[in-house]
Amino acid sequence: MKKVIIAMVALLVVAGGSFGAFLAVKNKSDKETEKQVSELAENEVFSFDSENVTEINFDCPDGHYRVVYEDETWKLDNNEFVIDQDYINTLLYLVSDFTAETNYGVPDDAKKAMYGLDNPSETITVSDGTENYTVYVGNITPTNDYYYFMAEGKDKVYTVSSLQGSVLKASRMMLKAKDLIPYGDTDIKQITVKKDGVITYDITYDTENSAWSMPEEYSELPFDQTAVTSMLTTLTRLEADQLLEEYLEDMTKYGFDKPTAEVSIKGIDGTEKNFLVGGQTDNNQTYLYVLMKDSNQVARYYTSDLNFINYRPLDFLPDSIASAGIYNINGFDFIFGDIQDSFTLNMNDRLLEMNGKSVDMENTEIYTCFQNFYNSFTTLIFTDTDVEVTPDNSDPVLTAIYHFDDMDDVKIDFVDAGNDKCYIFKDDIYSGGIVDMGRLTGKNSAQSFYSSFCERAGIVRTVKNNPLTEEE
Repeated sequence: MKKVIIAMVALLVVAGGSFGAFLAVKNKSDKETEKQVSELAENEVFSFDSENVTEINFDCPDGHYRVVYEDETWKLDNNEFVIDQDYINTLLYLVSDFTAETNYGVPDDAKKAMYGLDNPSETITVSDGTENYTVYVGNITPTNDYYYFMAEGKDKVYTVSSLQGSVLKASRMMLKAKDLIPYGDTDIKQITVKKDGVITYDITYDTENSAWSMPEEYSELPFDQTAVTSMLTTLTRLEADQLLEEYLEDMTKYGFDKPTAEVSIKGIDGTEKNFLVGGQTDNNQTYLYVLMKDSNQVARYYTSDLNFINYRPLDFLPDSIASAGIYNINGFDFIFGDIQDSFTLNMNDRLLEMNGKSVDMENTEIYTCFQNFYNSFTTLIFTDTDVEVTPDNSDPVLTAIYHFDDMDDVKIDFVDAGNDKCYIFKDDIYSGGIVDMGRLTGKNSAQSFYSSFCERAGIVRTVKNNPLTEEE
């Protein structure tokens, strides 16, 4: 019994010791938490509703700027330049619930000078109509990790991370909008790009038909609306990587005396933005300089973002286009050198006649070979455009005439353009489009697919390089 009592006492002692240790740890934790809460409270700078802010004043080394909120946007009071909305919103997000990283207590004059707060480089005052919230920005710390700052109504020196502090380092260039153009996706009427003084492309938006097009001389070519949509998605969202100098006078400094491109973009509202694209900024060709003509503002943009200056009319054409859908026609004539074949066709019922003779389209090989043959000359893949020339189609390399039940015939001529190219005519009118001669002769061409089809269908033909001739 005595041993049991001793054991119970021992357990109580152990339990008491553990509980005491718990109380000691908890007490220490509570004090540390209270200390942290107290320090956090000491580091609280501002707390206000940014939605109520109507005015911000910036005193910077390069001037004083008053920014006001009007018509749901931030504007410079004198409208000298457009304000960067993202920058203002970022600034308000920071200062409206502003807690410093740490504080260095109340400074004397010597410490103020050491922190750069005897004569702050930037002063920012945010106003909501009833209260003003002012931040004085000092130097960056020796380790470049933090900025020193003070605030109106507070007597301490605080620090904020260098990343957040960079938002407080306001300047004219920080305030200026970084957008390449002031238009959204649906606000642009016309885009014109010149290189070496010659227009490389000019596209215009028809508001009535909601469609983009090139000038009249390209009207015979199909236009790919999605090509513009894709381009505008990037163009209307471009922002400068960095704004450089204003009021540029030396055009040779950034290569604007011999620009890579000249760009004019007109808005549906009647406004217009014109800018030059200069040379690369480094050997890696990462950036290009841009000069806004209206303000002589130089900016730096990523080269890849400005790829639209390298577009050609060809880039606004579909990758391929069928002269006539195989299921839409009732027949076609195929004229290639000495070959003149007439086809009657009903693809839905797999019925085909060639020169009045039935072809077994139930045979899978014949069916596939015929489709390959038809697509080889009917599917046009443009490789270039040239609207300056005036070729004639009196001696075409290949002619296809498509017949329909409910519309007139469509005639397509391939005319030798030299350099293994062909001009494309539609109904005897030059389209301005060019295709490779390889579509007609050589491997995987109209010539080779024609031969394969004839062979599978049991139609005897002698194939020469060009043209094909029917065997006697």
